[in-house]
Amino acid sequence: MRYLILSDIHGGNDELREALSFFEPFKCDYLVLLGDLLNHGPRNRVPQSYSPMDVAPQLDKFKDRIIAVRGNCDSEVDQMVFSFPCTAPYGWILLQRPDKTLRVMLTHGHLYRYETETERDKLGLKAGDIVLSGHTHVSGIFNKQSGVINVNPGSTTIPKGGTPAGFAVMDEDGITLCNLNGDTVNFLNFNS
Repeated sequence: MRYLILSDIHGGNDELREALSFFEPFKCDYLVLLGDLLNHGPRNRVPQSYSPMDVAPQLDKFKDRIIAVRGNCDSEVDQMVFSFPCTAPYGWILLQRPDKTLRVMLTHGHLYRYETETERDKLGLKAGDIVLSGHTHVSGIFNKQSGVINVNPGSTTIPKGGTPAGFAVMDEDGITLCNLNGDTVNFLNFNS
């Protein structure tokens, strides 16, 4: 299975279109949404391409192939314009490899902490597990003190921390962070 991973769209219609244009060429099976889909939020500028009512039908085209979690800027009323559920605070993907099963936790990034072993253990995580999250809008691969690997695809619309607007692609071999041109920015190799 291959997953296209988006976070922090914040109603940016043009940027979403660019990111979704890679679904077929990258041979993705599922679209993973890590929250903050429609609303720009009180701490972000309104995106130039802000059009939540155009974002919803773009995402709905993938309704039977979406795995979504809720972000801090998402509300129950947002659910009314989608044809897929997007109110869960977290989710899981299990990646089957020949040698083992990799556990990948999906969360927006504002509710759960996993910096320490105690925090990690409360979530049922263990060293080597992967947490996909957004929220900070900073793309990167972060090795936490707890042994958890946090991968953030950044924001398609409002990137921060000097990172490019982008997305991620994940399969059983690893996670690739890409900019909106589809160029690789970073890669986490599951084979090493």
